[in-house]
Amino acid sequence: MRVRVSWKEWVAILALLGVAAVIILPALSRARESARRASCANNLKQLGLVFKMFANEHKGLFPPLSPNPGNWIMDVNTVFPEYVSDLHIFICPDSPFAYDDTFTLRRTFDHPGANAGDMHPDCVSSLFYTYTGYTLLSDEQALALYEAFEQGCGEFDQAGNVDAAVPVWPGSGRTNGYGPEGIPVMWDRIPPTDPEFSHTPCGANILHHNGSVQFVPYSPYNTSNNFPVTRLTALTFGSSIPTLSGDCY
Repeated sequence: MRVRVSWKEWVAILALLGVAAVIILPALSRARESARRASCANNLKQLGLVFKMFANEHKGLFPPLSPNPGNWIMDVNTVFPEYVSDLHIFICPDSPFAYDDTFTLRRTFDHPGANAGDMHPDCVSSLFYTYTGYTLLSDEQALALYEAFEQGCGEFDQAGNVDAAVPVWPGSGRTNGYGPEGIPVMWDRIPPTDPEFSHTPCGANILHHNGSVQFVPYSPYNTSNNFPVTRLTALTFGSSIPTLSGDCY
């Protein structure tokens, strides 16, 4: 026996499907974004363990800053491959700058013995995460550090540690903005324009000194209490263009 469905019933069915799509699709989109954001946060948690292992073997110090101008990331050669075996950990998969050839060599003129097409520590850039190697708790301190490096005042001594008045990684915590999580150590890059953010809604995962990771929403009106997720960070560290080896993509 065939059951006939009138056009009114078809309209009702389609309307119900439309309503279901309106409800379900945004939820699926949020779930996908949450998963991608969690992937970036997991990278930072793993790097927190790297910092801890490195500090345990280097008198409490964390890795030095990259010697390349504008590259606000650690000197990856100091942690690879002893502490970091896979350079993908420095790539946020949700970033618009994540490509198949990220951090790879396109030639080996300056890297004899390496293979073109392989990932190399000299090619790791700060397009995904930001690291300064200093204890920074506010926009004011961050601006002072950034301007010092821009003026060529950030020098490296023979031990590879940055020579500056800012203390490096004290054990004290902080309370403004984040609660008891501790000092910001490394974070998702805060870009100057919304399309360059790795996450939607705009914001960044922050790795703290105690190893915890927290996502902080971004607004250009965030105060210094929200450091480093502020407009000033976007206009300084987030606007720097890393200078890498000519062998790198």
